[in-house]
Amino acid sequence: MWEPLKFAEIRADNAGISAAGQEIAVVGKQIFLIATLAAMSTQAAYAAPAPPATKADVQALQVQMQALVERLNRLEGANADLQIQNQELRAVADRRAAEVDYLKTQTSELSEQASAGTKESSKLKAAEWASRIRARGDFRYRHEAIWSEREVDGVAEDAADRSRDRIRARIGFDATVTENVSGALLLSTGGDDPRGTNQTLGGESSRKSIGLDLAYADWRITPGSNLVLGKQPYPVWRPLRSLFLDADVNPEGGALRFRRGPVFANVFGFWLSEQYSADPAGDNSDAHIFGAQAGVKFAMFGGETTLATKYLTCSACKDQSPLFANNANGNTTYRVGTVNVLQYDYDVLDIEAQAGTTILNLPVEFTAGFARNLADGVEYDTAYSFGVNLGQAAAPHTWEVGALYQSVDKDALFGQVVDSDFGGGQTDSQGWVFRGGYAPVKNVLLTAVYYLTTLNKDVGTELAHDRLQLDVNYKF
Repeated sequence: MWEPLKFAEIRADNAGISAAGQEIAVVGKQIFLIATLAAMSTQAAYAAPAPPATKADVQALQVQMQALVERLNRLEGANADLQIQNQELRAVADRRAAEVDYLKTQTSELSEQASAGTKESSKLKAAEWASRIRARGDFRYRHEAIWSEREVDGVAEDAADRSRDRIRARIGFDATVTENVSGALLLSTGGDDPRGTNQTLGGESSRKSIGLDLAYADWRITPGSNLVLGKQPYPVWRPLRSLFLDADVNPEGGALRFRRGPVFANVFGFWLSEQYSADPAGDNSDAHIFGAQAGVKFAMFGGETTLATKYLTCSACKDQSPLFANNANGNTTYRVGTVNVLQYDYDVLDIEAQAGTTILNLPVEFTAGFARNLADGVEYDTAYSFGVNLGQAAAPHTWEVGALYQSVDKDALFGQVVDSDFGGGQTDSQGWVFRGGYAPVKNVLLTAVYYLTTLNKDVGTELAHDRLQLDVNYKF
């Protein structure tokens, strides 16, 4: 507001100076007129006789002249003062104009800095967001050969050998949402098969399907306790190379996980299928898996030992068909039209253990597991396994070898979640698994696994089923 005022003051001072000048001019004209008149009177005195001026007239004229001179002096002094004030105001105006220009320059610079700061802030926000996202993925190329037998008139005969190449590709992201919440999203090959992410090559180079493998949120409620919701890895501890559960199965639902020092526990509930009844008066009993596990980890034999027990029940599974592709994977069924329906419930209690130690400076892991289906009426209800693994193929130029024996009765385990490679992915099987691995460089692992198994160990004709898998695994 001060800038317009200063120019108003200068204009007012200029007007005052102009008025003073005009008044000085008027006074000057009056003095000039009086002097002229006086001169003319003198000349007239020589030209013609006139009545002589009285002393009073001369004194009056002198007083008038003196007053006009004094007035003129005052006006000239006032005019000089106004000119000085005008110069001072002009100097102030110039300084203020310079200040305005400086402030405009500063404002422009601050605006540019603010704009740059906004850009930097956006970059920082983007960088902060990116720092909370971690990408992960892996790729595996597998050559697989299968040698099996088939049943012909109750007798086992060699079946046609099978050889195929397969790939597995997975890519996803782990995200830190808040200090206590994280999440994950993973895509993989394998289509909709719940027990496999392998994609068999062939089909005249057709494009391969990609499916949602993981999608879950993990909320750390308190230190040591987490609530996980969504499509997630099985929330239970398993011994190294355990085949009671397939490692590719990612169930859908919720789980609570607890950790307190050496003690851990897990409680979970997962959807299997919606059992929809077309009859409005019917009962829609959806199939679920509910379970809980408790365990403890402690040091022993120079390594870590873990013991855990788990109970799993398949709710609304008996006399229902919560089966992927109508395949019971070895469990006992009966037919309703063209649909396979489970004959038994699956209330499975298992105890598993793993003990680690060191032999000749190499890590050694011993594993064991025992499971039984406690549901009523089940005849073939027991599963067990034991194995050993020597070394660990992780760092470059490291290796490992291992062996496992496993036996699974026909209805000991829920067939939808058992390993898909052992015994052709069926219960009612037994046999050995031999494994070897070598890491030539970082993030690359070469493995060879041989399954020497027998199918139909409890019911039907026993059939040999051998499988060799040669893998090249890349992690990125």
